[in-house]
Amino acid sequence: MAKDWVWVKGVAIAAIAVGLVLRFSNLDRKVYWHDEVYTSLRVAGYLGPAVQDAVLDRPDLTAADLLQYQQMPPSPSLADCWDALANHPEHPPLYYLAAHGWGRIFGASVGGYRAIAAIFGAIALAAMFWLGRQLFPLHPPVAWLATALMAVSPVQIIYSQEAREYSLWAVGLLLAHGTLVRAVRLQQPLAWLAYGLALGLSWYGSLMTGLLGLSHLAFMVLTQRQRQPWLGFGLAHGLGIGLFTPWIWTIVRRWERLKTVTAWTDDPQPLDFLAKLWGLHYSATIVDFNLPLDHPFTVVGPALVLGLVAISLVHIGRHHPRSTAVFLGCGLLVPPLVLMGGDMVRTGQISTNTRYFFPSLLLVPLAIAPLINAGLAAAAQRSRALGAALLALLLTLGMASGAANNRAFTWWNKSLSYSNLAIATYLNQKNASVVIFGASGIALGEAISLSHDLSPETALWLLPERTLPPLATLQAVAQDQPRLFLFEPSPTLLDTVPPGWQTTPATDTTEFAPTDLVRLIPPQGA
Repeated sequence: MAKDWVWVKGVAIAAIAVGLVLRFSNLDRKVYWHDEVYTSLRVAGYLGPAVQDAVLDRPDLTAADLLQYQQMPPSPSLADCWDALANHPEHPPLYYLAAHGWGRIFGASVGGYRAIAAIFGAIALAAMFWLGRQLFPLHPPVAWLATALMAVSPVQIIYSQEAREYSLWAVGLLLAHGTLVRAVRLQQPLAWLAYGLALGLSWYGSLMTGLLGLSHLAFMVLTQRQRQPWLGFGLAHGLGIGLFTPWIWTIVRRWERLKTVTAWTDDPQPLDFLAKLWGLHYSATIVDFNLPLDHPFTVVGPALVLGLVAISLVHIGRHHPRSTAVFLGCGLLVPPLVLMGGDMVRTGQISTNTRYFFPSLLLVPLAIAPLINAGLAAAAQRSRALGAALLALLLTLGMASGAANNRAFTWWNKSLSYSNLAIATYLNQKNASVVIFGASGIALGEAISLSHDLSPETALWLLPERTLPPLATLQAVAQDQPRLFLFEPSPTLLDTVPPGWQTTPATDTTEFAPTDLVRLIPPQGA
């Protein structure tokens, strides 16, 4: 690196250090949400339906009882873990097998399982630097700038602190991007072999790796006319899929189960709601303060970030090789267009999930970095000042977002469990005796999520039906434990409240919606 660029390297190293701190600090602070609960269940080798059968309709079941299913059993079994993972074939097993090994060595814990994700998040920074060097070999500062931007990227920090597979997937995606660029340049068998291995790793991170393959296919179609690169490309993808064959066989055998557990993606959502989330996926690569969806930022923020990315792509197209511009353009555009177009055609909602946009989102820092680099390297002092100001602004927004996230107890990625920590705190303050859950597909996960923050002796009654139990059963429970609460009761459940019994929503708090928790009060003398 030239002497004039030493300060850029210094700034980048400082930003990377901050990003690492944000990834590894306060790992056990946020609510352990529904999907993370199932991480612990599967890692320990518990099947969700079997656990549900064991805990269903037990008014005396306590939070402490439920948390036993979050720990490794006395004799952990890799075979049981594999069976539990195979019961959810939509999630490839690599992260969960690593967590199983971690749990056996260090014990099961919220911070421990999230630490695995943080480790992969740190490795992803090194992969980003390497990808930057592959894509911009004549401009070393671009790799430093892209890695710095990724280090403080809010969305990357968020998923580096979640006990799930997405930071591992990010490593695979970045390596696949870089090895393809290298293979196309070198046209050597070993380079194509490396690309195939990286694809295999990506597939073991997520089934959505197919989006990466489509973007790479588009890049090849637009840039390669010779037979040799296409042969290497085809063989590499064959290797990647071949490495993934054991899990493909699991998917084939559990196809009906896969359709069942992914049926939620077919639920329709209004187009304006989808469009708002599409923009927020991209703004979260730069700035994210967990603002409500009706905040003006949800329109302004995405527009500014997408505008910056568009300007950066135009710059790359004018000042860098065509293949570089095409590679980034395909990587940024093809995955989201497939996701968004698919939802618009079939009226689904898979595109509401930020994590599925990773093949595109990971390239945002790499698209912006050349524009900043050009500004900093410009002969005109004004251009250099603008480049420095843009770098300072983006790093400041990322660090401020990361700091806000680091202090928070919940964030938007906690989804349906967003308010669980606040609800648990409220229940503890009210000395709740029993929390009642109507039958639903999420009741078990939500009950265990709450259990992580409830008083150990609090009872959680998971009903076998969507309605309340017979009056005699309800009276018997209320006699021994009179402080009853209904967790997110459905209209069907509320319609079966016995005559004389009262329901009171939790209106004395603003930490969650009053209807999320409803007090069930028996009649006087009952």
